[in-house]
Amino acid sequence: MAIAILMPSLGAAMRKGRLTRWLRREGDLVEAGEPVAEIVTPHATMDVEAPQTGVLARIIFAAGEAEIAAGLEIGLIEPGPAPHQSSEARSGRRAAPAASPRARRLAREAGFDLSGVVGGAPNGRIVESDVRVAIEAHGRDPRPPGATPPLRARDGRAPPLIEAAQWTPQVHLEADCRIDALEALRAERNNATRAAHKTRISLLDCVVKALAGALVRTPRANVALTPKGYELARHADVALGMVFDGEIVAPALAAAEAMSLEEIAAARAAFLAGRFSANSFVGGASFIVNLGHFGVKRVFPVVVAPWTSVLGVGASEKRVVVEDGAATIATVLAVTLAVDRRAMDERAAGALLAAFRQLIERPAGLLD
Repeated sequence: MAIAILMPSLGAAMRKGRLTRWLRREGDLVEAGEPVAEIVTPHATMDVEAPQTGVLARIIFAAGEAEIAAGLEIGLIEPGPAPHQSSEARSGRRAAPAASPRARRLAREAGFDLSGVVGGAPNGRIVESDVRVAIEAHGRDPRPPGATPPLRARDGRAPPLIEAAQWTPQVHLEADCRIDALEALRAERNNATRAAHKTRISLLDCVVKALAGALVRTPRANVALTPKGYELARHADVALGMVFDGEIVAPALAAAEAMSLEEIAAARAAFLAGRFSANSFVGGASFIVNLGHFGVKRVFPVVVAPWTSVLGVGASEKRVVVEDGAATIATVLAVTLAVDRRAMDERAAGALLAAFRQLIERPAGLLD
């Protein structure tokens, strides 16, 4: 039975893309995970990989045709055996280990030599799982950037936002964070970045760093939704909600807890400039919705897969607050945390929001 090659989606709101070229012709033998076509969207260019080893039996859409809706079939693969070993290998001369494209890509990204890896697939072929085991055995992190994979429906499409939200039990928690100390710290850091001609640190960059730090401090709330179910995440992968040409995209900052404020600012600036990689749209356990620039005071976000928590950020404003029995003026940022109740309980969610507020109000922790 033929296996369909689907037009992928680079975000929950992506509706279509343009097929720019085919990298293989009809009748070519392809391996699972091997790039077979290239597509472009308003925000990124990426490869389409073969879902199955076999023969590219049919190309449904020719390169350069009109935009194609996400989830449509663009080609068909007839399943078949893996390619035979090269003549160089059969002749007994030393050749590169037989490995799948995904395995080679993972090894290249990790700077790992495949020569010592033992393949578990037929004929000793090295597959991605073999590389992950080998890298982890050497005490290194085998995850590619943004390791939490996006969930897919059975037909390969990303679940619609509304449909996904209807089936997610939600809990919402609110907090008001005083940010005067944070604004002072941000001004100090931006004076230094101005001299170095670097991207200015925004309030959103500080929110990203604080959320990542809070996720690390409260591991019970740092939960990723994977095809295997809910799992504790190894890092704080934070996705940012952005709007491009009327579409919502969600690029993710992998292991944001390890990034400096300046690095987060640079990554955000790259996203705003449309410089995305395919990995930018993979996963993220938590998601930030920032509507403060619209003057919205408070945001009540909705949790949708694959995220298990969403932080809604409103506009900061001057307020009268009571401190030690006396009224004073403070700059306050209103935030709302929405969580998937299946991933964490209210206690874990409350601990996450408390840790976030502590980092925002005592910003020295953002410099760790």
